[in-house]
Amino acid sequence: MSILEQVKDGPMSRAQTTAVALCLTMNMVDGFDLLATSFVSPEIDREWALSPSQVGLLLSSGLAGMAFGALFLAPLADRIGRRRLTLSGLAMASLGMLFAAMSQNFAQLIACRLVTGAAIGVMAASLPVLASEYANNRRRGLAIALITTGYGLGSVIAGISTSLLLGPYGWRSVFVIGSIATAALFVLGLRFLPESMDYLVACRPRDALGRLNRILVSMGRSEVRELPPTPTSTRRVAVESLFRGRNALRTLLIWLAFTSAMTTFYFASSWTPSLLLEAGMSNQQGVSGGVLFSLGGVVGAVLLGVLASRVEPRRLTAVYFGGAAVALLLFSVSLGSLAGALLVAVLVGLLLNGSVSGLNVIIPIVYPAEARATALGMAVAVSRLGAVLAPLFVGFLLEAGWAPESMFRVFAIPTVIGALSTMLLHRGGFRRKAEEASAVPEIAKGAA
Repeated sequence: MSILEQVKDGPMSRAQTTAVALCLTMNMVDGFDLLATSFVSPEIDREWALSPSQVGLLLSSGLAGMAFGALFLAPLADRIGRRRLTLSGLAMASLGMLFAAMSQNFAQLIACRLVTGAAIGVMAASLPVLASEYANNRRRGLAIALITTGYGLGSVIAGISTSLLLGPYGWRSVFVIGSIATAALFVLGLRFLPESMDYLVACRPRDALGRLNRILVSMGRSEVRELPPTPTSTRRVAVESLFRGRNALRTLLIWLAFTSAMTTFYFASSWTPSLLLEAGMSNQQGVSGGVLFSLGGVVGAVLLGVLASRVEPRRLTAVYFGGAAVALLLFSVSLGSLAGALLVAVLVGLLLNGSVSGLNVIIPIVYPAEARATALGMAVAVSRLGAVLAPLFVGFLLEAGWAPESMFRVFAIPTVIGALSTMLLHRGGFRRKAEEASAVPEIAKGAA
């Protein structure tokens, strides 16, 4: 048994637990940095007199940068290492947040948000991989589940920080706090975040043996005299394999469902505070709605994880999608009541985030083992288009005179499409043995 297998089969050491905890904390700060604009955009709009389309562009800029970073910069992790790329992303995000606080006009702020988004896209790809590679086999599923809640928790913190800082210090203070927190994590990462042992063994960078031994010592293990044999790489599955035979229909339905989920989720997470303000609520009430939406999202992901072992994931996810459509319609008629709107905001967040989590559970079941990682990675990449365009689309509709409540009715349509796409997935894939579903934590790395 190689040293890597011994580590993964053994109990979690303090060094491993620290590494996973750091990844979770970094993901939370990513969520803060990415979604802070959702909470401060009404104040920026008031100060700079932005048009609705400009607000939409502002809310989409971070998401566009994130897509660019995940697709074009994240692959560098296999060349320069997970740790180095993660630390580079933290440094870039901290500077992006700092310069956003110093921006003097709309164009400068957009540029800063693109930079910050690109940095977050890099970390969105590397952090789940690091966490899964440092967790042992027993705790890997828990580590991935915790990482997926990071964005929601970070958004909650962003909303609470906005509530406390916006009145006394203005919207720039929220970006300053994000920059400081990100810089602090960069320093902690320099000290406590180790390189992935899997990367050191597979890619063998300079001084790989020495670095591996230092990590083993930090775990309380003995040094090794030579690097373990390079793991036999599995056959790289070509993208074309996703469109062969029954996989073709599965792939199209998965892409449609993922795009529907991400389009609606990022519409709601980006625009909820502003739309509540447009509907006549105060800025503080709008922020509260955004915070409750994010809290509901965290609960929704956890609840789906619990239910997925008891209910067929395809049906469960379709129910989440259908429930989200109903919740969005309820939201559109509850904007006149503060208590009703805030209550429904929790429900919308719970059901939308649960829909996204459900799709992550479904893919390992409907695809054969050799195509799962490719399928999940491609689905997430395609769905980012909807995430980027959704906030822009809302801005143009508002500028055209549409009422705030109409937005929630419009975006109920993608959730219905998501429910239908999920239910149409081939039933045969769900008759696989239960142990195949346990591969979810392993392939979750492909979502980056």
